[in-house]
Amino acid sequence: MKYLVFLAFSLVTSLANAVSYDCTVTKKLDFENVYQPAQMEKYKFSARIHDSEKPKVDRCSIKPNDNKVTCDSYDIDRVEVDKHVGYKKFYLFRSQFDIQLFPDMKFVENNGRGGIAFGTCKLL
Repeated sequence: MKYLVFLAFSLVTSLANAVSYDCTVTKKLDFENVYQPAQMEKYKFSARIHDSEKPKVDRCSIKPNDNKVTCDSYDIDRVEVDKHVGYKKFYLFRSQFDIQLFPDMKFVENNGRGGIAFGTCKLL
């Protein structure tokens, strides 16, 4: 039932207004290592999903030399909604990247080049 509510909410908000999610990375790994808690705190990895008529994703982290958050913004090429579970998948083809947003506000970021991140989102 909660999946149907999320799906309906996503469809209504997408049609009526833009909605944005602030997603904090809580676990990150790639083909070389698993990021340790100190690294997670140091870099503060995050993503912002802007779900609208022209969806975008901002991938953010702290640049160590500047000690400030910087973000790269990407236009989303395609959005799919799973009809069984109700999660949304945002595809960025040129960047070989996707983000899956689940009804419980958990997310998975797959950078397509050997890295993956997990975390939780909240509505902005």
